[in-house]
Amino acid sequence: MNEALLRARKGAFVVGCVFVWSILSFHWLFKKPLLESIYWTVITIAGVGYSQSVDVEVPPMRQVISIVVILIGMVSVAYTLGMLIQAIVEGQLDKALGEKRMRKEIEKLEDHVIVCGFGRIGQNLAHRLARHRVPFVVIDPCPETIAEAQKHGYICLEADATEENVLRAAGLDRASTIVFGIQSDPDNVFLTLTVRNMNPDVKIVARGEDPRTEKKLVQAGADQVVMPAIIGAERIADVIVRPEASDLLRSIGSESGLNADLEEFKFTAESAYTGRTVREAEESFEQLMIVAVRRPDGETVFNPKDDEVLTAGDIVILMATEAEIEKFYETCVAPRREAALV
Repeated sequence: MNEALLRARKGAFVVGCVFVWSILSFHWLFKKPLLESIYWTVITIAGVGYSQSVDVEVPPMRQVISIVVILIGMVSVAYTLGMLIQAIVEGQLDKALGEKRMRKEIEKLEDHVIVCGFGRIGQNLAHRLARHRVPFVVIDPCPETIAEAQKHGYICLEADATEENVLRAAGLDRASTIVFGIQSDPDNVFLTLTVRNMNPDVKIVARGEDPRTEKKLVQAGADQVVMPAIIGAERIADVIVRPEASDLLRSIGSESGLNADLEEFKFTAESAYTGRTVREAEESFEQLMIVAVRRPDGETVFNPKDDEVLTAGDIVILMATEAEIEKFYETCVAPRREAALV
């Protein structure tokens, strides 16, 4: 909670205590009716007052109580109102500045990924994209979800991804890929149609829950449809039907103790190892193996020979630890990297 709002709550608590103490004091000490005690307390704290002359019938104790109530009450009310105003102003200002900063960051992006929906799939996808330093923008209408994304430093928009102006704000015209992580199949179909009309060249990866929706998504313009339920079922079936093969596949995954992973990079003319052999590339690293090379003409060379020459446009698929993959990127691919395989 906003710090100013917490202070305002404390101030309101003090005002309430003053009200209760003042009302009970005049009701019990001076035998005034309860309604009159409440009335006197309200006009005293509100600053309305009585008259500039002191009534001779008012005893000194009552005057002292009046002074205390006026001083504490007025200060408490002013403090509470001040903190409330500060909380409102700070909240609106922070939100406005945050949105402005996010839009400036988005304007700098080129060939980025737009992630629509920051649920479980969107969160895992964003984590993996961030790990591999792929620029992306998250769109989600839930304030709590966006707050979670902001904690990780992600560029995000708190908005409805089905609106065209939101997609434009996310840089759809410059994006390379857009991913629909929304659980609703009708929304994903609608989004696919909208995005395909706005940008015919962007790659669309859509999530589907019902197998019957896959055909509709493809017809609407999706390049690839992912069915999480089917993928999960296949993984469970692998564990049951072929447990050894499943363990082997898991052993080279990022969750294993080896912390090995498969990654792909596209070589450009600026890449350090363009024109050099597979052996030269592998020997520069401790734990790295090039498992396949896809040539620009579409030919894929599995388990390439040591003297295989790497050329510009080649897509290199390698297996290594996360640290080695990062080092390979810095040494062999920078300053340009393109995700190429799906």
